[in-house]
Amino acid sequence: MKEATLFDRRRDPSGRLLLLDSYGLVYRAFFALPALTTTKGVAINAVLGFTMMLRKLIAEEHPTHLIACFDKGLPHERVELFKEYKAQRQETPDDLRSQFPLVRRILEAYDIPVAEYEGKEADDVIATIARQAGEDGFDTLVVTGDMDLLQIVDERTTVLVTRRGISDLGRYDVAAVQERYGLEPAQLVDYRGLKGDPSDNLPGVPGVGEKTAIKMIQAAHTLDNLVAHPELAGSEKLANLIRAHALQALLCRDVSRVDREVPIARTWEQARYTAPSDERLYPIFSELEFKALLAKLQLPERREAAPQAATVQGTYRSYLAAVDPPDLARLAALVDELCAAETVAVYLDGAGEQLGLCGRAGEGLSLSLAAALADPVRAPFARLWTAAQPKLMHDAKPLLRRLIAAGIEPTGLRDDTMVAAHLLNPSRAYGELDDAVREHLDVGLPWEPAARADAVLRLAAAVRGALAEREQMRLYEEVEVPLVPILARMEETGIALDAAALREMSGGITERAAQVEREIYDLAGHEFNLASPQQLGKVLFEDLALPGGKRTKTGWGTGAEILQSLARDFPICALVLEWRELTKLSSTYVDVLPTLTDERGRLHTQWRQTATATGRLSSINPNLQNIPVRTELGRRVRRAFVASGPGRVLLAADYSQIELRLMAHLSGDESMRAAFHEGQDIHDFTARRIFDVPTGTTVAPEQRRMAKAVNFGLLYGMSDFGLAQRLEIDRAAAHEISRSYFARFPSVHAFLDGIVKQGRERGYVSTILGRRRYLPDLRAKNFAVRGAAEREAVNAPVQGSAADLVKLAMVRVERALRAEGLDAAMLLQIHDELLFDVAQHGLDRTIAVVRREMTGALELSVPLEVSMKVGPTWYDVEMVEETAAAEEVS
Repeated sequence: MKEATLFDRRRDPSGRLLLLDSYGLVYRAFFALPALTTTKGVAINAVLGFTMMLRKLIAEEHPTHLIACFDKGLPHERVELFKEYKAQRQETPDDLRSQFPLVRRILEAYDIPVAEYEGKEADDVIATIARQAGEDGFDTLVVTGDMDLLQIVDERTTVLVTRRGISDLGRYDVAAVQERYGLEPAQLVDYRGLKGDPSDNLPGVPGVGEKTAIKMIQAAHTLDNLVAHPELAGSEKLANLIRAHALQALLCRDVSRVDREVPIARTWEQARYTAPSDERLYPIFSELEFKALLAKLQLPERREAAPQAATVQGTYRSYLAAVDPPDLARLAALVDELCAAETVAVYLDGAGEQLGLCGRAGEGLSLSLAAALADPVRAPFARLWTAAQPKLMHDAKPLLRRLIAAGIEPTGLRDDTMVAAHLLNPSRAYGELDDAVREHLDVGLPWEPAARADAVLRLAAAVRGALAEREQMRLYEEVEVPLVPILARMEETGIALDAAALREMSGGITERAAQVEREIYDLAGHEFNLASPQQLGKVLFEDLALPGGKRTKTGWGTGAEILQSLARDFPICALVLEWRELTKLSSTYVDVLPTLTDERGRLHTQWRQTATATGRLSSINPNLQNIPVRTELGRRVRRAFVASGPGRVLLAADYSQIELRLMAHLSGDESMRAAFHEGQDIHDFTARRIFDVPTGTTVAPEQRRMAKAVNFGLLYGMSDFGLAQRLEIDRAAAHEISRSYFARFPSVHAFLDGIVKQGRERGYVSTILGRRRYLPDLRAKNFAVRGAAEREAVNAPVQGSAADLVKLAMVRVERALRAEGLDAAMLLQIHDELLFDVAQHGLDRTIAVVRREMTGALELSVPLEVSMKVGPTWYDVEMVEETAAAEEVS
């Protein structure tokens, strides 16, 4: 449960907490009611009985707060103490096991929070929350089918125990426990150590029953005292039994004692109970066909059942509730059987807790990821990931990362249907499986993880067929799918961060920001809120009457493009831009990044593979692709990104002018190709052509700057107006530069026109590897809308091809590094740059391998060049030259 405000008894003196031993109540309901199913064959007797008990308890006990507690996973501490703990239990019937998830849906409808803790039984969770509740002023009612919980009864905690059916409850406060057993509640755990408990496979002391155990504890007060003084047993025969079985009795006592210190947060406000509306209950009651309960709902109007949409259906077995050794042993055997399946589809829910496995259409298993990673399921689950059969997943990266973190090496990923669906429709991310299934299979999805894994199996066939029709299988199979486990490994590895370096930088930024702020106020003549665009606009364009102001709906425009045009002539604008940079660096990077590191001081970003229509990767939480590089102060942030330890360095491998090289290749322009083959500075070369600079004459810096703006502007479909703004010249001059450029590079002009024409005819443009960008607005009647689509059409093939190339290079580099056993980890991808953490002793070889794989990723009509920089930090990397190792690898 999430943190929340503590319950304040002074505001609500009648606090009454109801704790449900959920598994025990579901078991009771299953065996108390006859077998019941819906018209679709779904077993519902246990969930119906549980719901009826829940409603009765709420109506009779009037709780102010309510929490449902669950067992979660095998209770490892108890099993380690006593290997045979609960080992005698029978495997849970399928019809019962399948209803536990339905019970959780009922709890969700009632907005009742669930409390559970991995490796702990519900008894431990209940005992802990009851203790916390007593300390915070609650009266607590515990509802259970297990007499073991009577040990927690005290002046604030009462236990209600199911007796017959689903409505008969025995109420135990301290007096009732004393009357029933002649013992204090705290003595019951010692009593159980002597008597044992067949239901938990605890033997106790042979020959000692309930009455004898009670008498011995009454005489000795505690089991420890009885073991120390066996004569207190009451007879020599009993004394000898105690001497012979003392250790066994103590062990059974220790196994029986609940843990009252489970680290569960106090979340009383979240647990505050409010009765749900009948409207909220109607859908689940209707789905489960609770006819008697439906009749009790008061609805605004009688409604006819909505037609049921087709859903994925099959025979699914749920082990989400498996906590007993027999169930987990059976689950392990079923997972082991999947290792021989032809293919296996795997689904992990968004919370990262529930797994679905499917080896054949219409069948599947549901289980928790925690169970899959713990004994006895772990061994077959790990074998599954080294088995030869293909794995099919939707959004595979989160699970692959969890496996890597758990020491399981995942192999065999053949399909990621999220990635495939995005390739087919780049305008959507398909983070939710439901979206892709609806679009490609035209069916809905039930909640069961097993059914969702089954849907992945079916969806994979559909999207592969569509990709084949569009000739995108190479892009999918050679680039996108192999990239998924690489990104998972990059996320899990993270990058080392020097927090001390950022703290030192923070102090300097804070001091400089305060100084800049004072200087701005001096120039303005008074103080104002610098972070307010409205107040800043008034100061600049009304109080100081600066030229070039532009009115917007909310006031004066104060964007960077306006302030930059004024900064050279008006110092206050330059200072505002500097203040903005300082405060953004501080709030976005310098002060924030150290708070996001793990216990090893490493920062873990998340890579998104389906977030952009162009195919570029994006980075979030935090965004490490956006570390500033344009100013020296911004670049200094990179000094905090360091190699992971002694004897290691960072290696930055950066493609040189990749998009311009792709333009030369795609357009077929011979002069551009020749410039790259000759190793010329492409911006210098362009300036010479468009400004007619004679051979032997040096290109002026301003001419080179303009040529560079034109080169890169072309990649984004920049208009004459945009070029004029970028170069700060009039539109006529910009038009003349564009005209001169296209006159010198006619093939480029023809290529760009051809791209737009092709996109208008086909409805899409494509990259060198077949990635498509659909642009229906190329046919729009509105000039502005059509113009924006044309600019996207010009940009997509080049930028998308660059994204394809870098991704392909990542796959080739990772494969080569592993094949050669080099100690190097890929950390980041910053568009055209890859960053690695490398062992110094293998650096030369690593550089050579990375260069070879990156320059050979695609065969173009122009050479690919990669600059290699090495250093102890990302800021301090310096250019390295080719070595003998490079020649050897080449």
